[in-house]
Amino acid sequence: MSSSQDPLYAGLGQAVRIATDLLAALIAGGGLGWVCDTYLFDSTPWGIIGGLVLGGVTGMRNAYRSVQRWTKT
Repeated sequence: MSSSQDPLYAGLGQAVRIATDLLAALIAGGGLGWVCDTYLFDSTPWGIIGGLVLGGVTGMRNAYRSVQRWTKT
């Protein structure tokens, strides 16, 4: 069996994609929260906390949607 058809590598690729999606959502949410704290409002640290929570929720939703698209074999 070639490495491109190995279920281990397919599962590992899906896990890395989900982890990357979660991390990207957290970074984007935290960044937007920081921008809100620094430039728009003087609400430190509530903007960052809110952004991280929003990013975490968004990342979990994206992970759930990715898992729903997996094919059962």
